[in-house]
Amino acid sequence: MKRTSKLIMLLTALAFFSAACEKPETPNGGSSDNNDPRERVIVYSVGKNENRQTLNNDAEWDAMLDKLCNQAQDGSEVVFFNMSQTTYLQSKGKGNGNSTSNRTINTTSREEMKKWMKDMEKQGLTVRVTYNDSTRTWHGEAYATAPTTDTDDNLIGTWRFNCMVVTQTDGNDHLLSSDLFAPEEGSTMYYTFYNNGTLTITIVNSIDSVSDSGTWTLSDNGELCSEMMPNGVNWNVNWITSNTMILSRSDLGTEEGNYFYQLQFDAITSEKK
Repeated sequence: MKRTSKLIMLLTALAFFSAACEKPETPNGGSSDNNDPRERVIVYSVGKNENRQTLNNDAEWDAMLDKLCNQAQDGSEVVFFNMSQTTYLQSKGKGNGNSTSNRTINTTSREEMKKWMKDMEKQGLTVRVTYNDSTRTWHGEAYATAPTTDTDDNLIGTWRFNCMVVTQTDGNDHLLSSDLFAPEEGSTMYYTFYNNGTLTITIVNSIDSVSDSGTWTLSDNGELCSEMMPNGVNWNVNWITSNTMILSRSDLGTEEGNYFYQLQFDAITSEKK
């Protein structure tokens, strides 16, 4: 679909949003490594209840994994995702879900299960955990983009754009910068997805509003595809519920290094199929 001047204006509107620079944490002035304390922002669901929790170090992360394991043992399906790109991108070769090994697990060992959950989090993946009480077996699945059934069940409706996080690493996967872009005070951007495959973006400010429409599809592997999305058309659906949607994509091997993008949305209305 040919982009109109109005659409170009919509997609470049982020340039006018306020930007806050998030400096990578490098204790004692040195480079970060896998043992440094790092803040994590974990979005998780237990059954149908969604929550977020900020963790300041690995000890708090370990305690949360124990809590999630307990809730799975109690019969709930547990799903979690680390929203903080600056955590998992600090490990060389990690982030963006490139590795496809060991994305599922069946084990009777809690410690083995926790280790696998940590490994999947380091790769920037979403993790789903259940427990079979009759066999005393943990089952885990990890993915870079949500199952299409999850997206189909939750996507249709209006979403308020919350922010975009842009993270940069060099060719050796060392974290260089992380910037958060959010609407300026008094401005709001809405994305409305329709059952017929159309998508409308509306920007509202204190003076007026402007909108334009395009199309959206889901690829065979669950990626959200639309010419209306900023910085490219294909986005991983890392997290989607009736409350929250988190999308990500990457540009690797540019002259400035590797770029990782994350979009965060809050649901305004939903229309179940």
